[in-house]
Amino acid sequence: MSSNSSSSSESTIILIVAVALVSFFAGTIFTVNMNMECVGGGGTGTGTGIDYYHMNTKIEELAQKRLLELQKTAISNCKENPVAKSSSSISDVTSSLLKFPSTTKKYAVGMAKTSKVAFFDKIDVGVPMDVPKDDQAGDSDVLLIYSRNDALPSSYKKELFQQQQKDSTSSSSSSIPSIDVDEGIKNCDYLNVILTNHDNRNQCLAIVPQYESFHIQRWMRMGTKGIDSTQDLQLVSRGMKSNGKDQFEPPTKKDRNANWEILGRYYKAFPTVMKELKPLVESVATKPGNTVTVMVSNFGQSELLANFVCTARSRNLDISSILVFATDLETKSLAESLGLKAYYDKMNFDSIPSEAAARYGDRKFTAMMLAKVMCVQMVSALGYNILFQDVDMVWYKNPIPYFEDKNNTDLKKFDIMFQDDGGHSLRYAPYSANSGFYYVRYNRRTVHLFSSLLNAGDLILSTDSHQQALIALMSEHVSLFGLKVKVFSRDEDEFPGGYHFHQTSGKYMKEFFKGNKNPYIFHMSWTLNKDNKLLFLQQMGEWHVHEQCIHKKANEIPSDLLTAIKNRNDGTTTPFADACCLAEPIVKCHYRDKPSKNPCRDSPPIDKGRPSFWK
Repeated sequence: MSSNSSSSSESTIILIVAVALVSFFAGTIFTVNMNMECVGGGGTGTGTGIDYYHMNTKIEELAQKRLLELQKTAISNCKENPVAKSSSSISDVTSSLLKFPSTTKKYAVGMAKTSKVAFFDKIDVGVPMDVPKDDQAGDSDVLLIYSRNDALPSSYKKELFQQQQKDSTSSSSSSIPSIDVDEGIKNCDYLNVILTNHDNRNQCLAIVPQYESFHIQRWMRMGTKGIDSTQDLQLVSRGMKSNGKDQFEPPTKKDRNANWEILGRYYKAFPTVMKELKPLVESVATKPGNTVTVMVSNFGQSELLANFVCTARSRNLDISSILVFATDLETKSLAESLGLKAYYDKMNFDSIPSEAAARYGDRKFTAMMLAKVMCVQMVSALGYNILFQDVDMVWYKNPIPYFEDKNNTDLKKFDIMFQDDGGHSLRYAPYSANSGFYYVRYNRRTVHLFSSLLNAGDLILSTDSHQQALIALMSEHVSLFGLKVKVFSRDEDEFPGGYHFHQTSGKYMKEFFKGNKNPYIFHMSWTLNKDNKLLFLQQMGEWHVHEQCIHKKANEIPSDLLTAIKNRNDGTTTPFADACCLAEPIVKCHYRDKPSKNPCRDSPPIDKGRPSFWK
């Protein structure tokens, strides 16, 4: 349509409104005056001052009402005639804005939605994002609630108008306007982020205008066997499950007494340990990044430690930053024979069993967890960055440069970064951080975190997991001290582990074996015990330790292997590594239902009834 016809249309609307207003005012004044004379009574024909004041007020009220009706009619005509629509008509549609009552105007005046993926890209809250399946899954948007008009996006009215236009033709769309994330938070001087459950539970969120809290209270209708909708709501712990089991019971007196005894030894030995440890740490720290790679091992896990070293040697990776905290003298000797620096703290580690844990969470496992907390706290107290990793690990690339990269603006703002555990269970909420691989930047916040974790040893003892205790404390330190935590999502490729290995779909591992993944490391977590870890690593083609050297001490190298290295190099300082490390991996089939470099269809399943990984 031409500009002339557009102007004509606008003039027509203005003329209609003008004529209607003149007619309306003439009729209104005449009618009201006649009415007021009747109301004045007495037959005097004259009204009082109050009568005329009431008349003028009534006229103004009726005029405003009629004007609003005419505006709505004009806007309706504009909608039917798109050419007549202008930016002013959009910004004036105040009557169509999402309404909040006056009773919430101090904390809620407007609402918008924005893409969850875009929100996480803009605001990295540190947790691994639960990736939405699609727009219809019901969890693909973030709701933004605005507390004041000044916080509303400048495009709020425009976006809402356009959304409501869309709603008139689509029954599935929402009346809440969709806004770009940058625009959506542009006027927010404060942004409180609430991470909430999004499964099928009957959940309500209550936002209460009150003295501000930085924690969420959790209320549930609990019966004797779990959720019971007939019961009253009651305050529960963050670890309460729907079946009534609480994963955060307070430590017992036995746990507290045991922790006090451990702490007594630790603090008594601390000055001596720091003096002995300082030169070792200085000798392995990267330059100029000042990073120390901390590993903890007893002799029961020694073959996993050896395999880490051997796989790294097969790829010519620099592992000179590693300091092994050996919990027994056999492991110290072995680590040194592998070419690593090692430290044995007799005062604190003498009571730790040298055998491997039979399973996750048993007392030997818990004892090692406490040792891991002590070692990180020691190195942190000396003022170094730390890469902590378990021994059930292989490197494909040295990950330290990734964390030390000062040009990586996305990462350098974080104090501590973790591999995603993968199992997003309630006890690990909200971070699901894997405590077997993480990087810590030295600063006051991280020093205090690991000091606090050490002192919370009774919680580790009561939960049989330093992972659970660490995440609980970390969540509090994020709130209280602004600790900046990052967990690399299980849906990313860089830091895979047991979650990916044991996936029912086998999606990640199949792509891995095709060469379509390029990770830094692989962490054989989520595995019952050391024996299974060894078998799984062999299936992956990541086992580089000679079979004659498995579970051997440094002075127990088989004579034929020892003779061979002496013939090659009589002055070796790393005899175990030279004799026992293989350049090519041992690849064996053990279980058909677990990932394998080569098809293992003829092997039995480890989990009854499971099909072959290679269909």
